[in-house]
Amino acid sequence: MADLAALPKDWVVTSGQFTRKAFTNVYPAIDPTKAENSLKGKTVVVTGASRGLGARGIAPAFVKAGVKAIVLSATKAATLASVEEDLKKINPDVEILAVSADISSRDQVEKAWIEINARFDKVHILVNNAGVETTDSDKTHKLDPDIFFRNFEVNVKGTHMMTQQFLKAAIPWATATDPARLINMTSSSAWGVWPFLAAYSNSKAAMIHYTATAAASYPGTVLAIAVNPGLNDTEIIPSALREANFHYNDPALTGAALVWLVADPARSQFLNGRVLTVEWDVEELVARKEEITSKNLLTMQLNATLGAEQFAK
Repeated sequence: MADLAALPKDWVVTSGQFTRKAFTNVYPAIDPTKAENSLKGKTVVVTGASRGLGARGIAPAFVKAGVKAIVLSATKAATLASVEEDLKKINPDVEILAVSADISSRDQVEKAWIEINARFDKVHILVNNAGVETTDSDKTHKLDPDIFFRNFEVNVKGTHMMTQQFLKAAIPWATATDPARLINMTSSSAWGVWPFLAAYSNSKAAMIHYTATAAASYPGTVLAIAVNPGLNDTEIIPSALREANFHYNDPALTGAALVWLVADPARSQFLNGRVLTVEWDVEELVARKEEITSKNLLTMQLNATLGAEQFAK
């Protein structure tokens, strides 16, 4: 692997560009305060909402977009008090429910959704933001299985259990014009090879395929998109990346990008079951819609030509 410290400081962004323009801050098209990005009347659940991207980027963007209600989920609900205070400064009228749930616990997830469903008739949007990074070695034979699979307990199993409860409640009302909207956070490490992030990157790779499967399971009634937030200055950044001093994204960029994705399902339907990075220009993505769908881009596939027809004479 290359010496990370020797790479340009914007390498994380430029090496992963799919669109000509790349952003690290909120730009006009995804401004959550714009009318075309309004989420008026909607209810959203955000996991991992007590810190990092959830608290500083995602939750504020949804409140700026005008959601009627926001459910903030964290392992300890008491840690959400300051987040609630900040959101009320944005919109004093937004309804906020703080729920305590370790998403790796089936009992806690089910209890959280009993509380959520008792409070709200509909939850329109689920953002599976909670995650951990616990890789303890860059050598496969040294990876402690319990530590390795902690990533899967939270990042995969936890995401699945939250998604399952969300869909159970949403399937009765979800339609093609008003689908249940599901965002699963992933990582660019999912399609790279990063031994020092082995546990994390493997779990995040699983989430890309999981998202595609969820989209295919409910054609027309579920909008499911996997999103890479790029590099952000959060608690789970491993030391090797932090020491490289790469440029960080503004957390607000991720929040605004997620709002754009779920505000108008007809606009973003072509991204259903796919993965994208928040730095990519959404207007260029829309302009490349036919290319993306016809070539099945932004998906994880086996890099090979398959099928008996290739051998036909």
